[in-house]
Amino acid sequence: MKTSTTLAVLAVAQLVGGAVIAPADAQSNAGGTGRAAPQAQSQGQGAAPPANAPGRLPLATQDQFEGLETSPPATPSGAPGVSKGSRGPKAAADADGDAPQAFGTSTFPYTTSRVAVQALGNSSTANRTPVTSYPFRASGKLWMRFGTSWYVCSASLIGRGILVTAAHCVHNYGKRAAGWANAIEFVPANFAAGVAGQPYGKFTYRYAAIPTPYFAGTDTCTQVGVVCNNDIAIVVLNPRNGVLPGNMVGWYSYGWNGYSFVTSAPFGSRFMSQIHQLGYPVSHDAGQQMQRTDAPGVYYASGNLRNTQIGSAQTGGSSGGPWLVNLGAAPVVSGASRGQALVQAVVGVTSYGSTTVGYNRQGSSWFGQNVQYPAANYGGRGAGNIGFLVNFVCSQPAFTASC
Repeated sequence: MKTSTTLAVLAVAQLVGGAVIAPADAQSNAGGTGRAAPQAQSQGQGAAPPANAPGRLPLATQDQFEGLETSPPATPSGAPGVSKGSRGPKAAADADGDAPQAFGTSTFPYTTSRVAVQALGNSSTANRTPVTSYPFRASGKLWMRFGTSWYVCSASLIGRGILVTAAHCVHNYGKRAAGWANAIEFVPANFAAGVAGQPYGKFTYRYAAIPTPYFAGTDTCTQVGVVCNNDIAIVVLNPRNGVLPGNMVGWYSYGWNGYSFVTSAPFGSRFMSQIHQLGYPVSHDAGQQMQRTDAPGVYYASGNLRNTQIGSAQTGGSSGGPWLVNLGAAPVVSGASRGQALVQAVVGVTSYGSTTVGYNRQGSSWFGQNVQYPAANYGGRGAGNIGFLVNFVCSQPAFTASC
């Protein structure tokens, strides 16, 4: 776990960010630099992680959290949008369909959904229910090895074979080629210690991509590698027995530029949404059980910095876990309005927590346009940092079937 208490301000990188792809021989790529995954990982092999490992979570001071509150209410530039997800093997090519709406004309954010899951998994015991069912099973625990040390984070699928997580989970900020994790493993719907015996097995990685400003250490942050614009990563996973993870468990849509957010008059005209955070903090159930936090998420803009914050008791290990809007199965409604914004989607990932135990607040890099990634559309795959990164990976022919 990384901790930092010194407040510093980094100069903003005045460049249009490329991307960097991980891992073995350095090569030149359009807009980035990368290397292929180590051979053992690319073939689905490699040393197994231990039963437990420490979490990775950059920490910010209370002043850094509250400093953003002094910025005036703001709304992001650019139109919001959302991709398509899938419930799993019986509907692997189909979208999630309607999910519970995020706000009504009162501008109070909310989520109203069935308690029942959308697609049943192999839920036969208390610790598997409902985590092995959709939508929860599209999230999971991420294991990473840096040198000889293993760490844990969280992640979620946004395609048949690609997941989204935090950049700090797979790379040490600003360390360039020396910063990459040399092993990454994903366990969907983790419910017990270690990776053996999990309901959907484990998946090793084939490629990882992070924004160039994070790779180079030039991102917009309040201090080195903490509270940043672009702490996000896309990881391409290997199939297991010829099957990609998303075709087993489904995947989420992802949104950008404030999909399902609303300027809420009752909350001082803050741009906000009801957020559902999923993750595996090591402080809760030894990091073995998926945790869920539901809280209002507030968008903050200060200078060139763009972030979202929520109240949460999750800690190290929750990093990279999805921040979803509209989580759940939509009910059939008669004689009432479900509101606006239809799709269940990832709109952020856990990026940082607090240095103060009990302060219970976390933040996410904003999914959308910022100074490093200003375009409204990258290859038809969305706006800003998330659109760029997904397009960077999915426009490569080798990864088309994973997207």
